[in-house]
Amino acid sequence: MKLKIPFDEIKDALETASFEHHCFVDKSRHEIVFISECEDGYEKNLKKVEGDDFIAIEPRMPDDDFKVMESFIYEIQNDNFALAERFHKALERTKPFRNFKELLNLHPEFREKWFEHRDKQIKNETMNWLCINDIKLEDCSFMPKIEIKELKPPEVKIPEEFEGFSPVECMNCKNKYGIKTRYFELNTPAENMFIEKEIKRIMKEKYELERYGHISGGEKEILTSSECPKCKSGEIFEDFKA
Repeated sequence: MKLKIPFDEIKDALETASFEHHCFVDKSRHEIVFISECEDGYEKNLKKVEGDDFIAIEPRMPDDDFKVMESFIYEIQNDNFALAERFHKALERTKPFRNFKELLNLHPEFREKWFEHRDKQIKNETMNWLCINDIKLEDCSFMPKIEIKELKPPEVKIPEEFEGFSPVECMNCKNKYGIKTRYFELNTPAENMFIEKEIKRIMKEKYELERYGHISGGEKEILTSSECPKCKSGEIFEDFKA
């Protein structure tokens, strides 16, 4: 289904939905419906959104925000490993949310990074929600432009931890010889289901490939696809060579 609701309105609804403040997508009117338990006629209003024209947005749970904090700690490890460790220990103690906030206040240079990270994570959560519910929006400006470029051998830059990772055997015919790998450069990380779906479409339409792998950790994400020269199967077992 395609809706006229702005992406940011759905993102805000996913961020604010709780057990006290209910959020629904009205598919017929293309709008977000907010119902608070504090309002008069609360139960009556809830009955109005029981039909098929409405999609309930699940309440945001503490675990959702906890995972965002954990991913933030992982992200800042390269910038300041010692501080990342302090944040990690803060989450292990009682009252982790307060501990995280207090530590963040002691390091204002990371506050902006935190808000940017949280906003990006909730944006990805929103894209996942749209994909799960098979919803497309008329305004697709929120979606990054996906570009995939096939690389020539001299252009391939594999992260050090993946060096030596290569095709070993065709899982279809057991051939071990002459298996070649194609490499593709992705201009944006595959951070959510929406982007993954678009990558899948481009790889199929542009390169006629339905099976491919991901290599991350470098300057840009790399997609790989191997094919057996004997049976043309793409089901290739890959491993680090001894």
